[in-house]
Amino acid sequence: MFFMGKNENLSDDFNYLTSASVGKIKPLSELDDEIYSTMVLGNGYAVMTENGEIYSPVNGVVEKISNNNHSFNIHSDDGLDILVHIGKSSDCDDHLSIATSAVEKSEVSQGSMLCKLECEKFPDECDCIIEVVVSESDSLDVFEIITDNARSSKISVIKYKK
Repeated sequence: MFFMGKNENLSDDFNYLTSASVGKIKPLSELDDEIYSTMVLGNGYAVMTENGEIYSPVNGVVEKISNNNHSFNIHSDDGLDILVHIGKSSDCDDHLSIATSAVEKSEVSQGSMLCKLECEKFPDECDCIIEVVVSESDSLDVFEIITDNARSSKISVIKYKK
């Protein structure tokens, strides 16, 4: 079973995705980027990171890390394909580096560190958005955002049922 986070009233009838970072949670539909807001890749959530630490929202295997370390493809233990993408504001493009902790083909636990953003403008002026997308979201019976603020990476953000 997935780590359930510190939310109250979680049910054993559902699985949960935890937050990929500490910060404000938004539905993908509210993003300016049409790739995510139209959910062409799948449904999920975005988090405006407050501390630059990016965590795995699931237990699974890191299948692929992009060449620039801006995206992580994770195959979860329960069969979902998860994309964790680091979107950046144009203000941060020239100031951001990413120190990766994860390794391709390695197992990750829900809440384990994938990477840390290092930005000379962070946290005050660097508003990096982390998108978490479940490619099979349309085939799930239940897929619902259950919080709008993650005070830790252990907070459950989405409940779902296969």
